[in-house]
Amino acid sequence: MKTKEMILRYAKYRIAQGVDTISSIDIEDNLPKYGKALWNTVRLPSAYSREWRRIRENREYLKAGIKDVEEIKSSGESYKIWRLIV
Repeated sequence: MKTKEMILRYAKYRIAQGVDTISSIDIEDNLPKYGKALWNTVRLPSAYSREWRRIRENREYLKAGIKDVEEIKSSGESYKIWRLIV
């Protein structure tokens, strides 16, 4: 399975769970675990981060039924958070 598809499925999974945000921590820590557990696929966290950036830049999240992705200001934290708008 392609990295992009795994990220979009993970975003849809989060929304289905009632969570409308995704953070850089999710992308670099939780997503690799999700990919390993569900598809027995290992990717470097940086590969997920790069692909997430491309997805946002090219608005490819529309394919997952997400209308927009909005960055939320994190109060001085070293990570980013995005709201998934459906």
